[in-house]
Amino acid sequence: MTPSAPRRPRLALAAITAATVVGGLGAGGLVAAAGSSGIAPPCVACAGFVTGQLLREPPTLVSAHGHLDVTLTPGTRTVLVAGRGVSSQTYSSRFTAPTLVVRPGDRLNVLLRNRLPVGYLPYGQFPPAYTQPKGGLTNLHVHGLHVSPKAPQDDVFLNIPPGHSYQYRYDLPANHPSGVFWYHPHHHHYVDMQTFGGQSGAIVVRGGLDDLPGIGNLRDRMMVFQGTEVRGHATTSSQYEVPAKRLILINGQLQPRIDIRPGESQRWRIVNATTERFLRMAPVGGEYWILARDGVTLAHPSRTRMLFLAPGQRLEVLVRAQQQPGRFQLIQTYFDQRPTPFGKQPEVQVATVVVAGTPMAPQAVPTELGPVEDLRGADIAARRRVVFSQSPPKFFINGKRFAHDGNVAPMFRPRLNTVEEWDLVNKSPEWHNFHIHINPYQVVAINGKPLRGQPYWADSLAIPPGSRITIRQRFADFTGRFVMHCHVLVHEDLGMMATVEVIP
Repeated sequence: MTPSAPRRPRLALAAITAATVVGGLGAGGLVAAAGSSGIAPPCVACAGFVTGQLLREPPTLVSAHGHLDVTLTPGTRTVLVAGRGVSSQTYSSRFTAPTLVVRPGDRLNVLLRNRLPVGYLPYGQFPPAYTQPKGGLTNLHVHGLHVSPKAPQDDVFLNIPPGHSYQYRYDLPANHPSGVFWYHPHHHHYVDMQTFGGQSGAIVVRGGLDDLPGIGNLRDRMMVFQGTEVRGHATTSSQYEVPAKRLILINGQLQPRIDIRPGESQRWRIVNATTERFLRMAPVGGEYWILARDGVTLAHPSRTRMLFLAPGQRLEVLVRAQQQPGRFQLIQTYFDQRPTPFGKQPEVQVATVVVAGTPMAPQAVPTELGPVEDLRGADIAARRRVVFSQSPPKFFINGKRFAHDGNVAPMFRPRLNTVEEWDLVNKSPEWHNFHIHINPYQVVAINGKPLRGQPYWADSLAIPPGSRITIRQRFADFTGRFVMHCHVLVHEDLGMMATVEVIP
């Protein structure tokens, strides 16, 4: 923490409810526990940047006639970061890459043209033990999409060197769920620094809620949260400074203004594309209902007092503004991610919600969103244990560090179309975040206590220190190799990842 940001008391793990662990539902009491006053302290990192601009959407590319053709060119260019021209390694001319909009059954063609510098390394890798290797190797991951893990689809074992290109062809199944997903690099050792430099964008699969009265007709807002740091006129390594010196951007803007009319309902699609931030924000300016999580629609809207997104997570939220005009700070509350200065994520304003304009008659919130699969009664083919541990700068899953190798042995080999139950155990002193490719999973228990209520699905999940979360997942449709890992991306790059191979 810095002198200008008052210290916040740590949250006791015992005070964190099961609902908080799996997404912040019903966690309003934690705002008071964290010391939030509703007014954020001054932003240490914001000096010299433009704040308060009206929120603007990323560019949108929409499929037509069953396909979408996209070219992404990671390379060094000057882009606007909060109103300042900054040199970074991005996918396009904007810090936040375009939103790709497709439908179930579509083919998404992405030509990835790697123009990253040979021997590239961002400024300020510290301490030396955490330094990533020089170079510009890359590839592409479509986070959350249920597509084949085999090339030319979501194969994260591909090596695309600088100066080379690769044509991806993703075939979405005709029954692919609608929702919000995203894309980012996934070459081992390079994921953190490339994502921190701005290489990420949202994917929207249309259908489902888009066709539901009371939701599909609402104003639809995309908000891609990214973290970065700027020194002079260039972005740095994610390890350069403590979190108080880093920026939290929304669509490349700093503390933008989100406008909504009194009584109006809007649909917010929120993507946590940061490399390490656990976003925890108390709703302001009205009432908030969660509609979908990680691309899986809930059975019923869930009124929430806390928006909680681990790195990589997405939420779809229905926001109904209050009737009285006003301006409200949307605050990322203090979060003690790990017991070092680099783990103290300070309380900071991320946006201003402005309720103003001609009032609207409040709309009713739909009570039914659709059927959701529930695996709590499924037959279990196997039970497994996934243990997160660390001895920095080494990070492990089940005592093993990942090495990017085309012949790396799978840790688990589930069978196609079976359901397995896994215990996720965090034996380290810091929060981690479990993500697995290709298939989402259902949370069924927290520390041995069954999770009640409607099914809770995710593909990225916060795991507090000393906790155990039990999940079930169905390995549907696709055989092949993919990975599971911590989505605190520096942990992934330092070894906290393992291979899974689905076999016939």
